[in-house]
Amino acid sequence: MKIVIPLISTYLLLLISNQAIAQNNNYNKLVYHVKGDLNRDNIDDVVTVKEDTTDIHHPFLLEIKFRRKDGKDVTVLKSKIAVMENFPNGENTSACVLENLKIVKGILIFQNQMIRGNMTHKFRFQNNNFELIGYTYHYASPGNITFTDYNLLTGKKIDRKIEYETDKISEEKISVVKISPLPDLKNFRPFDFMY
Repeated sequence: MKIVIPLISTYLLLLISNQAIAQNNNYNKLVYHVKGDLNRDNIDDVVTVKEDTTDIHHPFLLEIKFRRKDGKDVTVLKSKIAVMENFPNGENTSACVLENLKIVKGILIFQNQMIRGNMTHKFRFQNNNFELIGYTYHYASPGNITFTDYNLLTGKKIDRKIEYETDKISEEKISVVKISPLPDLKNFRPFDFMY
């Protein structure tokens, strides 16, 4: 009996550990693999988004790796919330789908498609974080298109409504709204930041 209890305990511990490892490895479908210099060291870094197609919600894993001079990659960020699940309710498609992911001049750009519009979030590696530095939003509502362009570095925010039929600006507001500290990617959810 003295031998059986430690064996059962060891077996259960191994079983739990293997399940935890399996849960992290279920991201079985590569959706995006982009390269570009994110930390200004003139070496292309790697950003991937993987989907867990075995989960009813089809969640995503965002992973950012900095490439070192010796060619090895160092993971600097992992997030399961930065990209919205494909099926958050189990059956219905997400209201926000990652349409494009790219790196332009050291800026990581997420372009999300919504049912009647889109939004773009721009992150730059600074202050040892990936900080949100830019946000644009377009939404088609009855009679007009709502547009927001927000530069978080300067705080300048432009809100516009443009009429469908005439293409005229029916409303425009320019303001300065500073945020400190800037939102960072490790705690970021697309719908949490909409202005």
